Amino acid sequence: MSKLTPPYLNICLGLSLSLVGILLAGCSLPIKPQQAQTTYRLNAPAPLTQAITATQGNTPQATYLIALRPIEAAQGVETSAMMYSTQPQLLLPYRDSRWLAAPAALLTDAAEQTLARQPWVAGVVENSARAPVAVSISCDLTRLEHDISDDKGHTHLVMSCLWLDPATRSVLAHWRFDQTQAMPENNAAQFAVASQILVNDALTQLVEKTKAIVASARLAP
Repeated sequence: MSKLTPPYLNICLGLSLSLVGILLAGCSLPIKPQQAQTTYRLNAPAPLTQAITATQGNTPQATYLIALRPIEAAQGVETSAMMYSTQPQLLLPYRDSRWLAAPAALLTDAAEQTLARQPWVAGVVENSARAPVAVSISCDLTRLEHDISDDKGHTHLVMSCLWLDPATRSVLAHWRFDQTQAMPENNAAQFAVASQILVNDALTQLVEKTKAIVASARLAP
């Protein structure tokens, strides 16, 4: 078998070293890590209303069961995506940020916790079929989004609720919350902060409305 002469040997050795260098360089190319997703939640506010007396002129405090059905979500807010809009007909999700759960589920939990903290609430149940509840609440979440217009951003929350008589299923009251909150910057973190401000306002109103309805029903002859 013939042997390579030194010049050919040097050429082959040089090519081999070059190939190894290319392979090592390829292996050492920087790999951009995938950006971690940021998760946000909506917390229950802490409004505390006064107790309800059993009847006019009496001092004993009365407590009542409240039925709260899971809040229904409209299309666009039925997932955990954080949505923003740059045009009236356009709705897009944030790529690297999301809610801990669908906003309707977060709102349901927050509303339940807020109601349960009130001194006139004995408990909050989902189904009133087997419980002697004072009132039944049914709510819908229509919008929770970050709207951007001319580089100015605001958060828009729209939800509505019905209060029903558990015995007759008749409507006792209707309430609609439709408000916006200005944002100093257009990003997911500020969207979450503004959303919490609106949720605090909405659930405070929901609690006060529920108390007024329960008190008027209990005091009625």
